[in-house]
Amino acid sequence: MSVAIAASSLAATARDGFAIVIDPESHRQAAAEVADYAHALEDVQGFRVYLVEDTWGVPDSIRAELQRLHELKTDPIVGAVFVGDIPVAMVRDAQFLTSAFKMNQAMPWRDSSVPSDRFYDDFGLRFRFLRRDTAECAHLFYYSLAAEGNQRLHPDIFTGRIRPTDVAGTTRYEKLRAYLRKATAAKRNPEVFQSVFTYTGSGSVNESRVAHIAEQMSMHEHFPGLPQTSGAFSYMDYSDEPYVKRRLMNEMMRTDLSLGIMHHHGDFDTQYLTHHPKPSSIEQTMQYLLRGYRDRLRRAARYGQNVDSVRQVLIERDGLPQEWLADEPSPASNHLDSLLEDSLNLTLKDFANYGYRPNCRFAIYDACYNAAFQNADCIANEYIFQPGRTVAGMGGTVNVIQDKWPDRFIGLLAEGIMVGLIAQHQPELEMHIVGDPTFCFKAPGRTDLNALILHPAAKAWQRLLAKSSHPDIQCMALEKLAQSPALTDARLLDIQRTASSGLVRLQAFYLLQRRGSPLLVDAIRAACNDGFELLQRMGVNAIQFSGHPALAGALARLLAQGNTSARVAFNAGEVVQFMPPADIVQAATLALDSVAANVTWPDDYRTTRLARIKSYSERWEDDIRALCEGRMSERRALVQADRMKIYLPPYLIPDVAAYTERCGNPTLQQQLLSTLGWHRLAFTSASIAEVARRMSQDQNLPAEVRDEALKTLKRVE
Repeated sequence: MSVAIAASSLAATARDGFAIVIDPESHRQAAAEVADYAHALEDVQGFRVYLVEDTWGVPDSIRAELQRLHELKTDPIVGAVFVGDIPVAMVRDAQFLTSAFKMNQAMPWRDSSVPSDRFYDDFGLRFRFLRRDTAECAHLFYYSLAAEGNQRLHPDIFTGRIRPTDVAGTTRYEKLRAYLRKATAAKRNPEVFQSVFTYTGSGSVNESRVAHIAEQMSMHEHFPGLPQTSGAFSYMDYSDEPYVKRRLMNEMMRTDLSLGIMHHHGDFDTQYLTHHPKPSSIEQTMQYLLRGYRDRLRRAARYGQNVDSVRQVLIERDGLPQEWLADEPSPASNHLDSLLEDSLNLTLKDFANYGYRPNCRFAIYDACYNAAFQNADCIANEYIFQPGRTVAGMGGTVNVIQDKWPDRFIGLLAEGIMVGLIAQHQPELEMHIVGDPTFCFKAPGRTDLNALILHPAAKAWQRLLAKSSHPDIQCMALEKLAQSPALTDARLLDIQRTASSGLVRLQAFYLLQRRGSPLLVDAIRAACNDGFELLQRMGVNAIQFSGHPALAGALARLLAQGNTSARVAFNAGEVVQFMPPADIVQAATLALDSVAANVTWPDDYRTTRLARIKSYSERWEDDIRALCEGRMSERRALVQADRMKIYLPPYLIPDVAAYTERCGNPTLQQQLLSTLGWHRLAFTSASIAEVARRMSQDQNLPAEVRDEALKTLKRVE
């Protein structure tokens, strides 16, 4: 096997290297475009370009070459792009590194593994090769995350994917040539950041208007230099029109649109934008009910059920008048339903059907699976391979959690930083740049933030933290100073409490959580009382992770409030099940009593809320006690262990950890250890570390149990 490495003389004095990893046929088919792209990287961005032809077709060999290039003493690479048919690593036994993906790995491997380029860009991780997929999907290689390496993500380089395929009537090589010309032109003619658009789909963060308002306010913090004009900051909600798809497409096709952030549910082939509008008249109500009735009958036929039996059940259950149903469903109604369904969501076929050519230069898909580039096609691919001006996007290959900070550091785009650095500094196993990771807007000032981020100098970042008024520059300064002894936990907590910017307060809280700070309980209390909705929401979620009894009062105050943000209120109600029952019931009783004089129908208000809190507070205790007392079959115990990745109240963790060590069942021990590793921030996590350390060193245990114990120990320490 061989690797071709090339660099022009123009890059001889370049400080940073960048690798273009490309398969031989893609290189042959687009040689001129690849060369032009490489020269633009050198001429405009000052990289030394290493052209790596993948003559191996094996992920391990590519990873080894990238690591070698990263460790060069002269011009080491800081990033890479995977062009064409580069193998996809499908990572297993690492779901804890994702934001939301928790599929049982007994499911088919293509579904239950995580397509992830962290395999290529995080050299601290270690992997064990499992197998290659069948000829149908020979580009997929399955790996298990090994105990020998890190158990947290710290990508050493930034990466992106350019993977065209033979779909939609255009060959992969035609797409590749056209895309590289577009990416090269964007480098040769860089634009100033002009505008940001945000879309919120149905079902996103409980459709909380407060959350949406807070996000729009934060956009003005992210981009303080944008003019206060209608086009600079635009927003759209799914309820703005009954069927909003065309309006969204029109906005994303604006020629002056720099950034589009889309919050919605998704799949690899669909952006789920909205649902059928609620009826507002008797006629609309009738049609709404009938459409649901027809849809249920069609599903019955699709799944081989007895349609007549289902019809009778629906008639009896819903009491629909017989005269409504005489001709249902009919060809005409089926056709109308098809048109309405087509109006709900944006799918792969819509790019051709509607002539949809997005022009937003960078898109964020805050949705599940939209960037599943291992498939023959995906939403993120269609955005960049259209003739429009979209150069790159960021999205997930699997599920993506709703309660996250999706626009962290995003304001730095307007300061000229590369999109790959945005992704590198908020790593998840599933999140990727689809397109050119070196794409950037024109920097407005003299400070080269890219160089400063890639080669951090503590004094420079301390100066920026003290002098810069830009919230995202302050946030990045905190990020780069996170390992500095001068940035103590006490200093971070003070910043969280006093900073004028909600983004800076959130960044300080984020770092305190990442450190597992002894001051985290105080930080969570402050977050739960913060006026920035996203920070308050993150504070509530942190109560679930911590479970500390001292946080019962902060949670109870939110539960007693009558006008909390819909998403905060929902999460607070869910978090009750993770708190010690006596503590949360007592705190909630006091909190509800304290507001009784200022609410109407106080007895009903108090009784209703307290009843739900009491019913939730011991939701999982019986099952967990049964497990720890050995009163479950192995099959049921394994199901319970898997469930406890999420549903394990921290006050019960010492019992589960002790049972893990003594249960004597290697299969169950391995699963329980894996589950315990999800609870690093629990106030009882020391008990996990103690048990995991002992089990990792116990030679009487099978090797696979010791390995799992070591993985868990590294995760919680």
